[in-house]
Amino acid sequence: MASGFVEGPEGLRYAEHISVAMRLFAGVLGLGMFLIPVPFVLHASLDTPWWHLLLAAACVLAGSAMGLLFMALALGRVLVLQFDTRRRRVLRTSRWPWGARQTPIDFGRFAPPDVLERASEDGPYYVVRLAVRGERPMHLSGFDRREDAEHWRDRIAAQLQPNTP
Repeated sequence: MASGFVEGPEGLRYAEHISVAMRLFAGVLGLGMFLIPVPFVLHASLDTPWWHLLLAAACVLAGSAMGLLFMALALGRVLVLQFDTRRRRVLRTSRWPWGARQTPIDFGRFAPPDVLERASEDGPYYVVRLAVRGERPMHLSGFDRREDAEHWRDRIAAQLQPNTP
């Protein structure tokens, strides 16, 4: 998943993106998961012992649940944050399979942003943590260099300042 910040004439904007190839891969896996239960259903009969039918039902439910999970990933949300300094709010847009959901958040609800260091197999990376009071914090982007994360943290903090026009 790629993500990033852009500063344009409309103001600061953060957007995540899931590539078409990744969405297709998750969708194909999801559809494939719906095929896993087929042999269990085809081989079930009235002569099958009840505990075999119970196991078959569990396999059907597990395969279907995994299929739904992968389909939700394929069609799932992407996050867009548009900082509107004129109205002093952030418009958060989440796209789900059934449509977009837009939520305005006043600048006053944000805590000062900070930078978190995360560990991975490839070494440390940095995320900008943006907390909204009363909600779970958002972790934005993944930067290779701390200086890049600090730059965007400072840009966000400048946008959220009360004296910004």
